[in-house]
Amino acid sequence: MKTMRFYLIMVALMVVSMTVAAQNPYPEEDDPDDYPRVVKFAGQKPTISDFVNAWIGDEPEDELTGQLYEMWQNFKKNKPLDKNRKVTVDAKNGFACFEINYPDDEYDDGGQTIVEMVYWNCSDGKHKIFANSVKQFWGKDRKAVQTEFGGIYFGIYNNDTHKIHYNNGVQSLGFDKAIKTGKEGTDEYPVITYDLPRVGKDIKAIVHYDDGTTKEVLIKWTGMKFEIPQ
Repeated sequence: MKTMRFYLIMVALMVVSMTVAAQNPYPEEDDPDDYPRVVKFAGQKPTISDFVNAWIGDEPEDELTGQLYEMWQNFKKNKPLDKNRKVTVDAKNGFACFEINYPDDEYDDGGQTIVEMVYWNCSDGKHKIFANSVKQFWGKDRKAVQTEFGGIYFGIYNNDTHKIHYNNGVQSLGFDKAIKTGKEGTDEYPVITYDLPRVGKDIKAIVHYDDGTTKEVLIKWTGMKFEIPQ
């Protein structure tokens, strides 16, 4: 009898564990190697500014984040920015944008870095998805280039814990699928930039080819993840 009771308890525990796992659409939250940050905010829910605060942090870890940190601190204090720098915050649409322009001079043809940030409310009512897109363009024709900073990055925010787990291309968000970019008969590996939505829900991926042509790919938001057309 005791043996039967033990097995029943074990089965019940397994069912509960499987149910809990099935209820969490973002298992990355349980990654023991992940170090989430707490999103601090006043009021009932965080705004895009709160997500920007959490992303940039108090101790910049690289050159780009250092520039964003300086711009963000001046913006929050209503201090004037350098004429070649601009910060846009659209609280209503949950969107923010940082623009850094590098003017042409006798030594360099200049360039531009654009960092966009936005968040989506998930349809489960328990999570938000925060995205950060870094685009860089260089030269007289402002050609898209791939650097160590470029790309798209994601954070999974839990409404209950107020913690955000940062993940790059997490599988549960649908970004494990590659965007089809190659031109038939070539070995070209084009640069891809991502336009985050200030209005709407979908992400626009732009494929930049060496010959100056581009192709747009619309990545649809379904309420819990993204769908990349194949």
